Amino acid sequence: MDAGRRQILGLALAIIAVLGTIMICALPAWKVLISTSVYPVEIYGKWYGLWKICTIYTTGKMECVGYEVFPQLVDDTMKATRALVIIAILSGIFGILLGVAGNKRINFMSDDGQKRKVGFASGVVFIIAGFLVLIPVCLIANITIREIYKLRYDSSDSIKLGASLYIGWFNTGLLFLAGGLLLYRQE
Repeated sequence: MDAGRRQILGLALAIIAVLGTIMICALPAWKVLISTSVYPVEIYGKWYGLWKICTIYTTGKMECVGYEVFPQLVDDTMKATRALVIIAILSGIFGILLGVAGNKRINFMSDDGQKRKVGFASGVVFIIAGFLVLIPVCLIANITIREIYKLRYDSSDSIKLGASLYIGWFNTGLLFLAGGLLLYRQE
């Protein structure tokens, strides 16, 4: 595969990963609490996200409330997770802009040496963005798994990893792959 096609493939993967990172930032599916004692409260489950908590009732109705209502739930871990995900989104967008500017098939710069350097910088930014997504996803997964084991015998409720964590791991892999494709030696 020539360098131009490799760069376009890397940019396409990075765009998908950045869109996925925006999606995990917005979705309230980082942690899922499923209630097995349905009768008294009629609550089936809760979905926890970075910005809001959604309650699902047995009737199928979903009601979402921001964390402003529950300020005790927003701790330093949640603030750090939010910050890292937002920085990952911004650095991913910056990496896409660098990747477009340094693409061999686009005449944004006339010097091939500068294009190579900008393409290399784009790959580095994508790898950094991958780590910025991986850290909060693994942190929240670790906290959730600890809660799963803590509540295993004490409660009738069950806690599960949310879809945003799985999407975050997939996005991390795409960002690493995109960065690797752009870092690969360009002829």
